[in-house]
Amino acid sequence: MSTPRGELPGEPPPGPIGDGPESAPVAGAAGGRGGQGDLFGRGMLYVLVWSMQTVVATVVSPILARLLAIPEFGSLAAAIALFQLLSLLAVFGLDHALELQRVEDRDDDTKARGLLAAGVLYAALVTLLAAATSQWWAPTLGFPSGGGIVLVTLLWTAPGAAVIMVQSLLQAEDRLLPFTIVSLFSTVGGQVFGMGLLLFVERSAIVYAWGGVIGQVLAFCLGLIWTRPRWRGIWDGPLIRSALALGIPLVFASLSQFILSAGDRFIIQRYLGESQTARYQIAFTVGNVMALILAFLNRAWLPRLKSIEDETTRWHVIGASRDGLYWLLGFAVLGVTVASPTLLRIFAPPSYDLEPLTIVVFIVALGAVPTAAAGATGRMLITMRISKPLAWAALVALVTKLVVTFALLAPLGLAGAALGTLVGIGAQALALRWAISRRYRFERSSVSSLVVLSTCIALAAGSLLLPQTPGWNIARFAFAALCLVPFFLSLRALQQGREPLRRSARAQ
Repeated sequence: MSTPRGELPGEPPPGPIGDGPESAPVAGAAGGRGGQGDLFGRGMLYVLVWSMQTVVATVVSPILARLLAIPEFGSLAAAIALFQLLSLLAVFGLDHALELQRVEDRDDDTKARGLLAAGVLYAALVTLLAAATSQWWAPTLGFPSGGGIVLVTLLWTAPGAAVIMVQSLLQAEDRLLPFTIVSLFSTVGGQVFGMGLLLFVERSAIVYAWGGVIGQVLAFCLGLIWTRPRWRGIWDGPLIRSALALGIPLVFASLSQFILSAGDRFIIQRYLGESQTARYQIAFTVGNVMALILAFLNRAWLPRLKSIEDETTRWHVIGASRDGLYWLLGFAVLGVTVASPTLLRIFAPPSYDLEPLTIVVFIVALGAVPTAAAGATGRMLITMRISKPLAWAALVALVTKLVVTFALLAPLGLAGAALGTLVGIGAQALALRWAISRRYRFERSSVSSLVVLSTCIALAAGSLLLPQTPGWNIARFAFAALCLVPFFLSLRALQQGREPLRRSARAQ
């Protein structure tokens, strides 16, 4: 590898991507790169860094809900959704192609750096095109015009999309320290700058959004120093065509996924108004934590799974890791749902009418389960450079979601929007299961993981019937805190390469 690897202090150095069998663990072994212990061990460090944006947003969200008027908070939520949409178009699936290219080339990073240069240029061109046409598409999404918050969001997008690709290259090279620094400037830095502007300049959504611009630009500059894009790569036709063959279906899949998860803001804003958008954003923030972490997990695990060259072994590892996630999700869904009355009151003032939002939190949290199932099959397909089934499955999910949402939005309100997303993700998981079953015998989940998951979901649903008095809410929160014990015990077992509750060979 032509660039040095960064490591956090006190960490054992990982085996380099291009090392031979004498110096690197066997891929797919419990403790080797790509094995279950590696995925839930060092791989989880990358998941943690990717999820910093979620952690920071979770901390900042209740502050913003109190500093901004409800319409301003709703406008900011829609702007964040717009940033996510534009980022998908600006990245165009090149981040995944870049990761796979870097792992496949092992010691040679020339092609990957050339692909990074092409991706940075493409992101800039997409953002310029969006800015030039914003006066036509912005009102359709519920924004008053193509200026104001929309313009600042566009300035946020170009460096933000480039940062995603920089992070992908650093992750593929297993350079944890530079990856962490770039990520922190991109996420924590943007939030800190935004809060500073909000407190000392003006309390408005547009002023806060300028903090994101500053954070993304600084992260991008640092990323350029560590990755050194090869600008001649923009003329490498075969390389770019190969990347687009993987990336184009992923773009359609990502766009459908965006509408599936974040498009609710536009639908609710258009039909129910900005105030209801703000209420849904609060419930979604509380309930969607695990699904977001699963999205980051997909990003963190892809290059590690790609390092397992035998596809059958890789599929077995993916199936086992999916079952491990079911254990963790069961305790997480239970904890979040039970604690939701208290969490909602932390995130927003009483003027948001919080008590009816607990069922929305539960439905949103439940969506993490089919997300985990779909993510497992999706990871296998991407590592095989087969992306078309992901696009078709996402289209199935999108159509299902829109039909269910528009059918239930009027009678059920915000809960109807959440149910639309849940049913859509379930349809996506079934479609991807059919796609992978045509190539491999489907890896059925272990009975123990399904029993734990279903038991936790049943308990979470039952907790919705409990009263939301101060005494009950304290008891709920205490019970949710206790759920952290089995959660971390299960995580520890998975890091050791074994199923939770199953004793290790040494203990036996």
